[in-house]
Amino acid sequence: MDTLLAWTHALAWAVYVGGSITMEWVLRYAQRTMPPSQVSIVCKRSGSRYRWVGLGALGVAGLTGALLVARIDTGTLLSRPGHPELSLFDPYGQTLATLTVLWALLVAASASMAFSLHPAQSRRSSPEMSQEEIQDERQRVGRAIARMDRVLKFELVASVVSIALGASLRAGGLL
Repeated sequence: MDTLLAWTHALAWAVYVGGSITMEWVLRYAQRTMPPSQVSIVCKRSGSRYRWVGLGALGVAGLTGALLVARIDTGTLLSRPGHPELSLFDPYGQTLATLTVLWALLVAASASMAFSLHPAQSRRSSPEMSQEEIQDERQRVGRAIARMDRVLKFELVASVVSIALGASLRAGGLL
């Protein structure tokens, strides 16, 4: 059972981080050569799809992570290098706590993109709006895009750090 949980956990993180890297490094790079009208469509469609895949992967990672922590055997921990303990006074426990916080922040970031930032970018001006209203709408969309960009960068860094911290657990944790 532990092996299945560990593989499912690793696969969920791989899907999430792989998607984040693909969205940021591959898709953003490809957008440089696209006309602006295509960029907005590509962002909207790929972002909408990936957000649900990302949230699902984070959900699976959280569930399997919690189950793996619940199944930790003290004897198994003591056989690992450094004899880690499941305590906030031990690097292993500190690393697990940090991973939990990072996971929660990633869920919050992904949810904010899915339910707030992404929809805020899709609203556009209408023909009956005055020039001032159109300008205000463009500025609002620009601010939403800038916020999305900051959240995407945070998401990428936090997810890569999470992978590194998770990998360090085999050696007793990093912190």
